[in-house]
Amino acid sequence: MPSIAYDAAHKYVKISKQASYVQANLFLSNLSKELQIADLNLSKDIRELKLFAKQKANQCLRNTAHLTTEQAFDYCLNKFEKYGFSIPCDMTHVEALTLFRTEKFWFNKFKTLATQKMESIRRQLDLVNQSKSAYCSDERLRQHQWEKAQAEEYMQNKWFCSADGEYVSMLDVYNSNVSNPKVRRAELMVRIKGTEEYSQLQKHESWFYTLTTPSKYHSHYPSGKPNPKYKAYSVKDANDYLNGQWQKARAQFDRENITVYGIRVVEPHHDGTPHWHLMLFMPPHQSARVTEILHQYALEQDTNERGATKNRFKAEKITSDKGSAQAYIAKYICKNIDGEFLDTDTYGNDAKVSATKITAWASLYNIRQFQFFGLPSVSLWRQLRKINHTIDDIELSKLRQAADASDWLAYLLMMGGTNIRKSERPFAMEYEKQLKELYEHIEPKSLSKHAYNNVPKTILSVSARYPIENKQWLLLESPAERVDSPPFPWEGRTVDEVSEGSRRQLGGPPPRGEGPKSRRRLGLV
Repeated sequence: MPSIAYDAAHKYVKISKQASYVQANLFLSNLSKELQIADLNLSKDIRELKLFAKQKANQCLRNTAHLTTEQAFDYCLNKFEKYGFSIPCDMTHVEALTLFRTEKFWFNKFKTLATQKMESIRRQLDLVNQSKSAYCSDERLRQHQWEKAQAEEYMQNKWFCSADGEYVSMLDVYNSNVSNPKVRRAELMVRIKGTEEYSQLQKHESWFYTLTTPSKYHSHYPSGKPNPKYKAYSVKDANDYLNGQWQKARAQFDRENITVYGIRVVEPHHDGTPHWHLMLFMPPHQSARVTEILHQYALEQDTNERGATKNRFKAEKITSDKGSAQAYIAKYICKNIDGEFLDTDTYGNDAKVSATKITAWASLYNIRQFQFFGLPSVSLWRQLRKINHTIDDIELSKLRQAADASDWLAYLLMMGGTNIRKSERPFAMEYEKQLKELYEHIEPKSLSKHAYNNVPKTILSVSARYPIENKQWLLLESPAERVDSPPFPWEGRTVDEVSEGSRRQLGGPPPRGEGPKSRRRLGLV
């Protein structure tokens, strides 16, 4: 992590002039305490964090070798909890010990903790606001761009190989699924359009709501001036607050048999504090009560603070004269993904630059930017789009055709509509548990659900079961070293005529004898 000494010194001088040296010294003391958790200095750079993680993993391995499983678990857990970490309560001791003795596990925990805390401190140092750097700090943006560049470099040199010898570039896989911002944006718009068309068939109304946190969660004004009401809440604290209020509202909806469906968008204010947008569809006779309930919980805390009624809750009915719901929310989708089709953001900043900062912000805090609710599974939708041959089951074949044609309305209707339990829908995905590589040496009876990945196995319909082909993909280095000819690119380029389309058989089956430098079995289908 880069030094923040200069910014801390600048803040110290500022406080000493505006208040007193006593307050400035107190600020510096508190800052120093925040940077230290037990024996971990959060300002360490990546290399130092890796070394520190290696030390902790080695300690857990070396110092527990002579202990019983229970004693070893207690020793490692005590060391782990010193940093504010926790593990699932239903994870077995043997399973947890495997993690405690793994360098990568410790490093991921330390890296997340350090990067989030450093960004939180940058907010306190006035580095995240409209006058300095909106949404996230410049340093966080540089870090995110470096991480993306590292990931792309990694993907350029990795290939997936199936059991029957089919090679696919990892970078091509990335570019063809929702990890790619363009694909993600397109899929979101398709789903929103289909949902709006469904609401029109049902003669439902569409409403747009904005929920904002109380003032104590906001660190700065747009001018860059610190907010005196700020209580040092983190971005995660603010998002947890909004999520809690939303859960209360949904519980009230259930008690009153109110049915809503739609999408939630989470985006940051200029100072990184999140706020929510809700695009809700509902029967006309329920809209007044929905608005009343959301208003109640949006203002449940600090109700009487200045500007609360005006700024913390907004409700707007979407009518034909204002445009479609799809068009209404399109700018929020684009703003929070890649800034495409927009010139500027809410604050007048370049939209594409802002989108990069917003994705860096969401990635740092692991915030789910877009979430649909009351609608059928998108996982099944995506799985159906992977099938490139006919299906004997007539109804399932129609569902596949709807997904393949990007017709979310038809898919939604065939899945039974909105607000239906998964168990009651006519189609569903069935999963099988696949043991993670880390736990392959452990007896299954000593493991919990956390030791497994859920891999799609079957698509279930009312009358049939369609098995999903498992090609047993392996992750390899470049296959050019292991086949007679270099592999062909995947989509949108020259295609081997024998392959007849989107999938290429490259170089025959994987070679026997000396294995690749690095490979592992993946649960890809």
